[in-house]
Amino acid sequence: MGVIDKNDEMRQTLSDYMRLNNLRNTPERSALFDAVQSTEGSFTAESIMELLAKSHKFMVCRATVYNGLGLMEEAGVIRKVCLNGVCRYEKCWKNRYSIRLVCSNCSSISDVTDDKVRRQIEDMRKKRFVMTGWSLTVYGLCSKCAAALRRRQKKLNKTDIKKK
Repeated sequence: MGVIDKNDEMRQTLSDYMRLNNLRNTPERSALFDAVQSTEGSFTAESIMELLAKSHKFMVCRATVYNGLGLMEEAGVIRKVCLNGVCRYEKCWKNRYSIRLVCSNCSSISDVTDDKVRRQIEDMRKKRFVMTGWSLTVYGLCSKCAAALRRRQKKLNKTDIKKK
């Protein structure tokens, strides 16, 4: 499936969701959807507002952006990830599962694939529960932040040795 087909399917899913919930497809929502589709990786509401203003020449208020992103999340075309008080969004179309590594220091998010973990989670059987998707978030330090921490610790160890 090509990128255009995927975007068309996502737009159709969002449109169907709005129709089923008696919501209008406004020009603001359409522009917001286009801005989200043009992003790569995770994004914030503020970065979408900037993108709308610069690239799409479309000014919207902060509430419209947050409400629109919430609507897209409810429709299942984006996912919200909050860490250290910062909420980011990511596209998740037809991605019924995800494993993400989140750096507790710089808040970078990396998606990983691990078939063994995926199979173990999907093989779980619970009474009176039908799993439709799942998300696993692992917190730690990315390689860049871990290296910076090791350098700081090494520097502290050297100063401690000099003091003795």
